[in-house]
Amino acid sequence: MPELSLLLLVSTALGCVGLADALSGTWWILPVAATVVTVLLVTGAARWLRLPSVLVTVLGLAALLLALTVVHLSDHALLGFVPTGETFSAASSLWRSSGDFVARDAAPYGEDPGLSFVLCALVGLVTVFMETVLVGLRMAGLACVGILTLQLVPALTLPDSVSTLGLAAAALAALTLLAGSRIWGATRDRRIAPAPGGLPRALLVIAGVLAVVLLVPSVMPGFFNGAFPQGSSLTSGRASGVGPLRAVGQDLRSAEDAQRFSYTTSDGQAQYMRLLTLSDFSQDEWFPDTEGLDENLSALGGAAREAVPGGTEVTTKVTFDDYDEHWLPAPYAPADISGLGEDGWGWNPQDLTVHSAATGMSGASYTVTSVQPQPTPETLRQVPPASADPAMTEYLKLPADRPQSLSDAARQFTEGAGTDYDRALALQNHLRRDFQHDVNAPLAQGYDAGGMSSMDTFMSTRTGYSGHFAPAMALMAREVGIPARVAVGYLPTAATAEDGASFTVGTGDAHAWPELYFENVGWVRFEPTPGVPSTPGWAPETPQEQGDAAASPAPGASQPEPGTSEGPGEQPSEPASEPPSDPASQQPGQSGATDEPAPQEQQPAGLRLPWWAVAAATAVPLLLVLAALPRWLRGRRRRARVRAMQDTSLTPQRRANAAWDEFLALAVDHGAASRVSDTPRARASRLAAGIPAAQPAVDRVVADLESASYGAPDSSWIPRTTPENLATIRDEFRRKASRGQRFRATWWPASLFGGSRR
Repeated sequence: MPELSLLLLVSTALGCVGLADALSGTWWILPVAATVVTVLLVTGAARWLRLPSVLVTVLGLAALLLALTVVHLSDHALLGFVPTGETFSAASSLWRSSGDFVARDAAPYGEDPGLSFVLCALVGLVTVFMETVLVGLRMAGLACVGILTLQLVPALTLPDSVSTLGLAAAALAALTLLAGSRIWGATRDRRIAPAPGGLPRALLVIAGVLAVVLLVPSVMPGFFNGAFPQGSSLTSGRASGVGPLRAVGQDLRSAEDAQRFSYTTSDGQAQYMRLLTLSDFSQDEWFPDTEGLDENLSALGGAAREAVPGGTEVTTKVTFDDYDEHWLPAPYAPADISGLGEDGWGWNPQDLTVHSAATGMSGASYTVTSVQPQPTPETLRQVPPASADPAMTEYLKLPADRPQSLSDAARQFTEGAGTDYDRALALQNHLRRDFQHDVNAPLAQGYDAGGMSSMDTFMSTRTGYSGHFAPAMALMAREVGIPARVAVGYLPTAATAEDGASFTVGTGDAHAWPELYFENVGWVRFEPTPGVPSTPGWAPETPQEQGDAAASPAPGASQPEPGTSEGPGEQPSEPASEPPSDPASQQPGQSGATDEPAPQEQQPAGLRLPWWAVAAATAVPLLLVLAALPRWLRGRRRRARVRAMQDTSLTPQRRANAAWDEFLALAVDHGAASRVSDTPRARASRLAAGIPAAQPAVDRVVADLESASYGAPDSSWIPRTTPENLATIRDEFRRKASRGQRFRATWWPASLFGGSRR
């Protein structure tokens, strides 16, 4: 069927137009085209040879494997095209690398071997699906689901979803598919009796759409948005083409709290594990700076001790579990790191973060010694303004498109505060007190973290998570002259052992917080997110009755001293919050950045199910519906024919044809063979040879058909076939059929798939 293969090629090409919005350049066109053409050549040849439909689909999948091997994996295949175990290992590596690529870069995506492999696999699978449904099952409407699948890529990776051109091309692809299928006979013949109408076809299409929406985002790397929000997919992979703040939201909403790494510390206290920082808020999406990295890790110690003068050293040993990021988790400020190996690592002199071009560190371990600040409120109030430091200019820049509401709030919140520290404390406490924490509302309302548009909506709704609170405080701090940036990493967690020696970090501990710069002290962490019950010891939350601005303490008020156990501890953000039950998690005020282990950002109450439970709960009902559809469609068609037989408003010819069609369908469903070239009587005799007990009923059906076909047009005869005659024929077919034939006739009736042509 070369016409249908050409039709599929044109429709698939039109469906791929939308992919161009999510991909930069034309690098992907040739490998995708080669994959599609290979699949269609093989399946077209198999159809021409009249091979069974199931075998054609298998050959199509084999052709897809061959194309993927030749185009992407020839160096790992026998003779360049025969897949081996090494081939599948290389394919797995490409799949993982594509996830790293889309998580690291923003759409539109440039050339990448892993992404090319995934695209070819996706488009190839869609092509096999469309070929099977259109040519094998002759269901052109359902084949359009393949076009929909291709549109998911730009829809779920681009802020503006599918472009107008992409939508127009997809619509044209669907129309081309439907029109071409009718022209070249890839649709079911319209029977005299009413065939299944729009409702069952629509239900089948809806089931296919649900399968695509539920399953494709869960297995394709990088999908993060759409009808089913971030984290509700069947896996907990990172989001594609979005910044770290939005990735925090994805992790917090993840259906599975996957364990990332564990660590022990020399002082037995949990740590804020810092990954990266954000300081440039001028773009539509905020990303860390990876330029100018210093590959000499031994120089990190001097920079850390200079950045945190007089800090306390703490040693942390980290062991990775399921960790596939480019950034190294470490408490601030990392000074000495061992166990990473010699190559591939670099550190950023601006923020002391450690980065690698490679990923895949699962199972590895390393040790980091960090220098941690010990500021007190008194120390922070006495330092001169840092805005005069030329090195801080970069951290005072404000984007031109920042919302006016944010600037107004910064001035309002800090009114009456006399020092940078008091202004910072006022910003923190106002955000904690006057705003609400919710990780789901921003996604549902379209202002997920990242970009000034999200900040504008956040300031009006006053609802968000750390991905909103951290940049809001950082930007407001810049508004009032305090250098600020945003750090992204993981919250401290409760100890996993009685002695408090081991701490486990999962995706649900993802967090962002602002860091503000104070002269002679360095970068200091604050905690404006109300979802975290505790604040740093140097930034206690001020009760509301003490005023909206965090003013200086009354004269004579005692100030905690560094190193004492009575310093400012972590203050609960809400009186009703329960303190950690583990005594080891209680934090003395002396340890600056190693405060009380805070639980992960509070999320709406609900059951967090593992991925396999979500997959089962989603897939099982869907599979049951899909399995029951053929039986339901066959029953509906049978009932329509029986109604036509009994409908006296129809002509006798139409009533007789309805009975004949149902007789042929019953025979095909139960595996009875006949020749289309036979006369109706010869064909009926051949089919009824195995069911002699139903011969009288068969004779009635044939007699009615002959009268309808050869009788006078104005004849007043009335068809004699009754529903009971058809029931007798069906019962005899079932009685003579094997168990397997009866099962297929019930659940996978062959007459639905083209077997009952007259």
